[in-house]
Amino acid sequence: MNAANSARGWPWGLIALGLSVLAWAALVMGVLAFAASFAPPGDGNHGVQAMQYWVLAALLTLGLSFIGSLVAMVMAWRRGRGALCAGIAGVLLTLLASLVLLVIGANWG
Repeated sequence: MNAANSARGWPWGLIALGLSVLAWAALVMGVLAFAASFAPPGDGNHGVQAMQYWVLAALLTLGLSFIGSLVAMVMAWRRGRGALCAGIAGVLLTLLASLVLLVIGANWG
């Protein structure tokens, strides 16, 4: 059994949808960890140091699940396995990217 035959039966649309929901959850987790890192004045950077691994883990999860969802969406459309779920995942990822770019643009302008 080669890799092409074993990957043919996977529900790629559901995988794409699950990974896009995971990307949203990682974004929420990263924002919550960042917000929790703020400490009262005079504390120095101890709060940031305490939460930096949570923020980095959330960013890593966000990036990996975003890319994985894109790959799974392409596989779903090419294999014809869950195109509707892949479309919903595409909408979720587009909203996520738009939100991130909106926040970055608001900080630059």
